[in-house]
Parts: sequence; C-alpha cells; structure tokens
Amino acid sequence: FQRSLVQYDRIRRVNAFIDNYRREPMFSDSLEEFDDSREVVLNVCQEYKAAERPDYVTHGMEQAGMDREQPGTSVGEVAS
Repeated sequence: FQRSLVQYDRIRRVNAFIDNYRREPMFSDSLEEFDDSREVVLNVCQEYKAAERPDYVTHGMEQAGMDREQPGTSVGEVAS
C-alpha cells in the first residue's frame, strides 16, 4: 500500500492523467474523492504498522483514553 501512496503523490503533484478524470461529471468540480481515498489507504498503512506492535490490542484503547478492564468487571464496564 505504501508504494501506491508514493505513486499517487507523484501523479497528483504533476497532475498526470488528471484531465481524463476531470471530464467525468463526478470529478468535474474537484478531485476530492481521490484525496479521500488516499487518506483511507494511508490509514490502512498505519493500521498495518500498528498491528506489528506487541501492544497492538491495547494500543488504540490507551490512545483514546480508555481504561483496560479490571479483574472482576464485565465487558464494557470500567472499574472505578
């Protein structure tokens, strides 16, 4: 996926092949759809990289400020 991002950035920087898409009604005003898709691919790359970490399962919860389940609590319940 990373290679696709690099290639897209190169193409977008020089606006190569863009005219063909601008002729389509969906892209006549902007190429926002492409930029949004790039963001999705970037998120996938970041997720894959994070998945390689040993703390992947708890990593997202810690960033979101969520507490880990404490012994004796049920799923979704946070110990006080």
